[in-house]
Amino acid sequence: MNYSMFSWFGYFMNFEDRIKVIADAGFEEAMISWEDEFEPWALKKEEFPELVRKNGLEITNIHAPFIGYNDIWESSRMEIQPKLKVFKDYLKDCQAFEIPAMVMHTCDLDEFQPDLDKGRAFFSELADAAEKYSVDLAVENVSRQHLLSYLLEQIDAPRFGMCYDSSHDFLEEQNCGRILKKYKQRIKALHLSDNDFQADRHWIPGEGEIPLDEVMAEILTVPTITTISYEVLANEAWQEKEPRDFARAVLHSLAVIDGKPRQK
Repeated sequence: MNYSMFSWFGYFMNFEDRIKVIADAGFEEAMISWEDEFEPWALKKEEFPELVRKNGLEITNIHAPFIGYNDIWESSRMEIQPKLKVFKDYLKDCQAFEIPAMVMHTCDLDEFQPDLDKGRAFFSELADAAEKYSVDLAVENVSRQHLLSYLLEQIDAPRFGMCYDSSHDFLEEQNCGRILKKYKQRIKALHLSDNDFQADRHWIPGEGEIPLDEVMAEILTVPTITTISYEVLANEAWQEKEPRDFARAVLHSLAVIDGKPRQK
């Protein structure tokens, strides 16, 4: 089993220094956000892959930027075409930089009235592009999980699946592991972290209340999952400590021993 960590984890540092922290902690892979970084350390996203690999890490996936996901379900076909092209270009980037998967959201937090046909048409075209470029497309279980469930039922494509985020899943009582149990065979990416059931904390596993031993038990029944990936943020207490200590604590928070999960 390999272990991966998201490149932004709550410490204000330049991109390569954050990657070095992840590598020095003992991770084999990193997840990266696919958008340029700006002041005080400007860096184009196209430079990320080389920096990650120079530090001895593989790239698990990219995360597409947050660019008005509600439009997917509301805008007309003509209006949504520029955004569809942007996401297709991200998938093409994955092929160009030999990155195996892209993560994206279904919707934003704002209230809206989704048109299911529009959403299905948009994600169906992206699923076709994912097949074309031989890249997995992992749609994250953010708010309104029924939309992701709908997409997973409607789009039966080998490269199309779910990014399972444990912190998002345990914020609403009606969710709490249901989408994981029903669609775990469709998992293409993982965002593992903890919270207190009150807010999307993205704490280190073990710092909150999520039954991550049960979550891991489900995940480990899927033989295609070979990387355990953390999307975590250092809280105020951790930010007073060294980032490498934080990353090491993340790495050791969930252990797979003899094929079984153990939360430390």
